[in-house]
Amino acid sequence: MPNVKKNSATQPRRRLPLTARLSLLVLFAAILPLTAVVGINDYFARGTLTQQGINALTTDGKAKTALITSYLRERVLDGEALASLPTAQGYLACTIIPQPPAAFACPTNLQLYKDSSSRALNVGIVRDTNYTVWSIFDARSDLLLTSNPTLDKPGTILPAEDVAPLKNGETSISPVYYDPTSHHAFVRIYTPIMLQNGSNKSLLGFLRATLRLDYIYSIVNDEASANGSGSYAFITDENGVRIASSHPDELFTTIRPLDASVQQTISSEQRYGSNGAVPIDSLPGVASALSASTPSGSFQSPAMAGSSTPYQYVRERITISNPATNKPLNVQWTYFVLSPLSTVTQVADDQLKTSLLSAGVIAILAILIGLLIGRRTAHPVQESTGDLESAAYNLQQLAFRQQSSASEQQWVVDACKTGLDGVRYLSDAMHQASRRIMDASHWFNEYWDRLTDDQAKRTVHYLLDLSRYIDEAARRQQASSDRLDKAITVTMQVSDQLVAGATAAAESADQLERVVGNLQQVVGGKRQGIENAAAPVSEMDMMGMSQVHQMNQNGQSAQMAAAPDPRLAGVAAGNARANRLQMPMPDAPQSNRTAGPYDGRFAPRAPQAPWNAGRPSQTFDDDPGYGQGYDRGYGQSQGRPGSSRGPRSQQFPGGRSWNG
Repeated sequence: MPNVKKNSATQPRRRLPLTARLSLLVLFAAILPLTAVVGINDYFARGTLTQQGINALTTDGKAKTALITSYLRERVLDGEALASLPTAQGYLACTIIPQPPAAFACPTNLQLYKDSSSRALNVGIVRDTNYTVWSIFDARSDLLLTSNPTLDKPGTILPAEDVAPLKNGETSISPVYYDPTSHHAFVRIYTPIMLQNGSNKSLLGFLRATLRLDYIYSIVNDEASANGSGSYAFITDENGVRIASSHPDELFTTIRPLDASVQQTISSEQRYGSNGAVPIDSLPGVASALSASTPSGSFQSPAMAGSSTPYQYVRERITISNPATNKPLNVQWTYFVLSPLSTVTQVADDQLKTSLLSAGVIAILAILIGLLIGRRTAHPVQESTGDLESAAYNLQQLAFRQQSSASEQQWVVDACKTGLDGVRYLSDAMHQASRRIMDASHWFNEYWDRLTDDQAKRTVHYLLDLSRYIDEAARRQQASSDRLDKAITVTMQVSDQLVAGATAAAESADQLERVVGNLQQVVGGKRQGIENAAAPVSEMDMMGMSQVHQMNQNGQSAQMAAAPDPRLAGVAAGNARANRLQMPMPDAPQSNRTAGPYDGRFAPRAPQAPWNAGRPSQTFDDDPGYGQGYDRGYGQSQGRPGSSRGPRSQQFPGGRSWNG
């Protein structure tokens, strides 16, 4: 049987259909450039917008810081103006110095100095509505005059950190305080009042102005959503406590843990309306920026503890200097303005959303166009693939059947060869038998005088007729053998042609299968044809091939059914007549004769010894089986019914007798 080659193991993996691939190709051709353009634009636009947002926040922070600085500088100038009044210096000199300089004329002008200083304090209240009280203290921090006795009372203890700079003649601003009663945050501005004595200056006392931070708070509150949705600002002091914020819930919270001493001072002074600890809202990014040495900067960090939303920060340090001395004051505030990063890049995000929406619409159109083009392109190729696959299948079936036919034809050729050898062997045997019979007939003819006339003639005529019959059959068998030889030659040529055709068909099928595979690679999808390269074998084909294989293995010769040759009809008829012939044999002795007529199955034979002795040229001894059969066949006693003669013994040359 031919080998059935499976190609399922080597079958290429399934690919996407050509329609889908064309759709994806059109989709990629439309989307990739758009994606590249949008990505590049978004990358550069986002960076540009982020920088623009930083610039906008920086500009806003600098502007607001400038307003706050200018406002505090003006308030410092208010104190410097009042502290420089001669009446304020004369009032303190006449009050606290035991022997004031004669230029002040204290006994005469003391009340005048006091009244003038009181009016000056009231003028200070008018300078800004955020002032709540102005007061004059001597160098020992004792209250001398106040614009509001209900707020400033004698015996008030001033914080040591507030009055310490005054001893050096420096103006200072106190930390921020919060009044829970009026719900206002405020600071105190301390301005020293100095006595000029030549090149020496001595501290006579100082002015203290209590300033509410409403104006500063208004500046900070206006930052809410000023730089986009979610943007705001806040101010921290040197400890990291937010003293002003656009979000009121963040007021007086610290962005980093406070030192224990600072926390103790704040609690003891009840700066923020209670003696409790300052709430902590830890922002490491803001704390790190607060510790930076540069006056300004930008960074990104969350705005609340535990939040992951990034904010863009801009930091500006508030630096206030004394206009009179041009020395910086002790204010260490930092202004932070911040905005969500998504707000800063809102334009880029909106552009990205619009681009994605456009890309989605284009993708849908590209898919539809790709499906349409792919369907029109792939349909003819798919049909061609199906036709080629069907042709390959049919060609494979044809090749397989041709291979089966060639195998059967080879078996027929082998069977014919076996039959031809048998026919040739039989023909040669019959030819030799006929020659020997003819020799026997001649021998009987030579010894006929020893036999009765009737027996001799009958035996001779019988042997001659039989030899002619066998010789004719041998001749006809020889002719049939020649024709069978020619038929075998033609059959072998046909078998070679079938084998060549089957081989060519198999090669063509393989080529078609490769073409189908290549087309399938182009078209994609699942194979619609056969899974195996060989065609399925029918049950009848399998039975026939099994019988052929079994007969080839057993070496049995085929019995080919062919029409009988008309020329052999006469031979067959003669054979039938010979079977019906009742040839009488010569009379034998009664003791050896058997009853019954001669049936013609065995030819009479003469003694073999004279042939071997007197005729060395005879070929009887060439076949030992023939001599044995001859003796067994004719050496028996035969009787002929109706014979009038009795048995008599005939002596032949060579010492053998025939009971006739």
